[in-house]
Amino acid sequence: MNLFNSHLLSYMVPKNLNLNWNFGFILGILLVLQIISGLMLSFFYVPAKGMAFESTLAVMLNICFGWFVRLYHSFGVSFYFFFMFLHIMKGMWYSSNHLPWSWYSGVVIFVLSIATAFVGYVLPDGQMSFWGATVIGGLLKFFGKTNVLIFGGQTVGPETLERFFSIHVILPVIILLVVIFHLYVLHRDGSSNPLAVIDMLAIFRFHPVVLFSDIRFIVIVILLIGVQSGYGFISIFQADPDNSILSDPLNTPAHIIPEWYLLLFYATLKVFPTKVAGLLAMAGMLELLVLLVESRYFKQTVSAMNYHRVWTTSSVPLVPVLFMLGSIGKMVVHVDLIVIGTCVVLSVVLFIYKLLDSARVRA
Repeated sequence: MNLFNSHLLSYMVPKNLNLNWNFGFILGILLVLQIISGLMLSFFYVPAKGMAFESTLAVMLNICFGWFVRLYHSFGVSFYFFFMFLHIMKGMWYSSNHLPWSWYSGVVIFVLSIATAFVGYVLPDGQMSFWGATVIGGLLKFFGKTNVLIFGGQTVGPETLERFFSIHVILPVIILLVVIFHLYVLHRDGSSNPLAVIDMLAIFRFHPVVLFSDIRFIVIVILLIGVQSGYGFISIFQADPDNSILSDPLNTPAHIIPEWYLLLFYATLKVFPTKVAGLLAMAGMLELLVLLVESRYFKQTVSAMNYHRVWTTSSVPLVPVLFMLGSIGKMVVHVDLIVIGTCVVLSVVLFIYKLLDSARVRA
């Protein structure tokens, strides 16, 4: 009880926190709701070739409110990644790199969430799920027996669904443990704030003002997920229609389109001529996120204007550039697209490198 009180009710936070500091709380609640809805779906899911698709369809048609739980689980992950991207941008914008262990654990949570979402995307055994897993399976062949260990064979087969189902159950538990560590180091070191300087006279308890603000925001988000489940008003969150078709190993789709939150990585793999180059580029982009906190020259400054001027000129262009890279992931590959995509990837690297430079300038 004392642990709950010290980390939630009595935790001291700056008074000038704004809406950007709600994202972490929202992500935690959405993660718990995803685990609960996934647990409910696991009661009816059969991880076997042919039966996986039928069991998913049976949940939609035969189980009371099964359609809502399944759609909530599907759209909930889209909202989860949407707020995760905002949370990462907030960390970059306000230089939460002052908290290195929070940043390290956050990158681990991000990578594990991507892995969890991918194996979950394969589980319904739809046409797009099968061929998406086939593409990733081809990449893992460069790691030797790792492909056999994860997929149960050299290609996607009946054992793949069984192993992916086990991985999809285990990874959220690991993510939850990392989230607990993430919260611990954050509360140990103290939260950041828009001015980047903490005035001990300008802090107050997390409860009730900030807590009620977070609760109000998460209620709105849950309502949005419910409306999205019923009406699908956000088209980009909708799955590809081909994934509503039972997978056919003999019928290759004209174009493989993963979920929107995987498009950044899929586009990075697509624009390079070899799989190895695509893997290295994808790993390099993740490594750049880690490098943002590797500089030990960060200082907290009093002037918010000086604090953000150079940083803003480097971080703001990242948003449209990343949007362009994600859009490339939905397009059919051709020579012009490869050239444009390579330029976009290099632009991402350039802007993040500029962030590192601006960090040294500010110090």
